[in-house]
Amino acid sequence: MHLSTLIATSRPAFLVLTFACLSVPFAFVYHEQQTINPFLGSLIVIGALCAHIAVNMLNEYLDFTSGLDATTDKTPFSGGSGGLVTQPQAKHSVLIGAIIALIVCCSIGFYISLIVGIPILVIGLLGISIVLTYTPILNHFPVLCLLAPGAGFGLLLINGSYFVLTQTFNPNLLLVSLIVFFQVNNLLLLNQFPDIEADKAHGRRHWAIHYGRASAARIYTGMALFSAGILAISLGLGHISLFNLIVFIPIGLSLHIGWFLMRMAARTPTQAILPNLRNNVIITLITPCLIALGVL
Repeated sequence: MHLSTLIATSRPAFLVLTFACLSVPFAFVYHEQQTINPFLGSLIVIGALCAHIAVNMLNEYLDFTSGLDATTDKTPFSGGSGGLVTQPQAKHSVLIGAIIALIVCCSIGFYISLIVGIPILVIGLLGISIVLTYTPILNHFPVLCLLAPGAGFGLLLINGSYFVLTQTFNPNLLLVSLIVFFQVNNLLLLNQFPDIEADKAHGRRHWAIHYGRASAARIYTGMALFSAGILAISLGLGHISLFNLIVFIPIGLSLHIGWFLMRMAARTPTQAILPNLRNNVIITLITPCLIALGVL
């Protein structure tokens, strides 16, 4: 058994994002119904965590197999866990762990679809396709690589979870989920900055590689602005409470990071970007939590 490597490659600290995103649909459902089905809620949490673990482990396995993992400069937020670099003999255990997590996720999704209907099966299949293709395929297409993380966590997970618990879709929630969509995209976009040279050498073509750091900085800032705009629209239409004005704080911090990137990214070493990588993670985690708090 290579338990320590299995835990490391599952990226436990990153799994907090799943709980943060799930707080939004759970808050909407509780606000509307004053209750949440504990059985379905538990299945959603387990299935979502397994999907997140699977994509993390597959990414680690494929990056180690390609040799990329050995060439990246590790930071707490990028470059992989390094678990397989220190224990290469655990390679097949990590792959098996990813497959098991994926099977559990798919089994839960199929069972839930028997209860709530075909729409959730379609959403689940889209999510699984992102899990399976993110590292080997989507990373070679700048636009798809840019938008896939937000689509998975912000759109599919949030709106799919709400559907499981209510058997309906909520246009108000769909609009609000776009805020999380843009913030999660920015999380992965900025985390790619320290790995640009290593990723490029191994055939990846994400946005920062294909269009350059300056363009990636503008995209980051643009998505932060879209988040602010959507929040303003949601507040103006009364879809969320005025307490959600507090969400402008993390979005404003995103804009500050974007301004820094546009001024400095093209010539800033990784060590100088590290504080912004940390702040970007915090922003992405607290944004959905503050939205949920405001809804409640």
